[in-house]
Amino acid sequence: GAYYVSRVEDVCVVDDVLAVEGEEYDLEEFEGYSMEKDELESVVGSPWKLRLRLADEEGRGMQIHCRMSEDYLDIRKGMNVVGILLSTSREFVKLAAMTDFCVLDAVGGPVWVGDYPYLDKDKFLRTLGENGIADSLVDIIYDDNDYYEEEEEEEEEFYDDDDDSRDDDYDSDDNNLEEEDTGMLQKLK
Repeated sequence: GAYYVSRVEDVCVVDDVLAVEGEEYDLEEFEGYSMEKDELESVVGSPWKLRLRLADEEGRGMQIHCRMSEDYLDIRKGMNVVGILLSTSREFVKLAAMTDFCVLDAVGGPVWVGDYPYLDKDKFLRTLGENGIADSLVDIIYDDNDYYEEEEEEEEEFYDDDDDSRDDDYDSDDNNLEEEDTGMLQKLK
């Protein structure tokens, strides 16, 4: 197997894994969602599904689906994700399987995405710390934080001091990782 270290490129909800782009729902529309009260499942017998599009630093992408859960409501574009890919060849020409994925910098700690818990979560996180992957992700998170701070400064320069008209959907605080958000990764060191 091999680690697949990536970022969330897109996150949305679909009623069917074959749904096309126009049939996707924004995750924000599911605020207050719970698996116990899944309306789609009660009507058609099949639950809502999370669609997560990932891409690694070399641009290789992957799309995964799993049953929607209230645990996924805080996943956002740009968050760091790690999972394990399995292949029958050393060159990984064709994938044979993949594990559940860990969204490491989700608010409140890691979020595990997948229908089945394939990995021993504690051992997986410990191993990430031991082999240096956690260190590199902490560096990436801090680099992202610098990027978001620069973006915020540029945005502030763009607006006149007397004009507070900013896009209501944009909250720069959502993009800045606070110290407690990266605490789990720092513990892995």
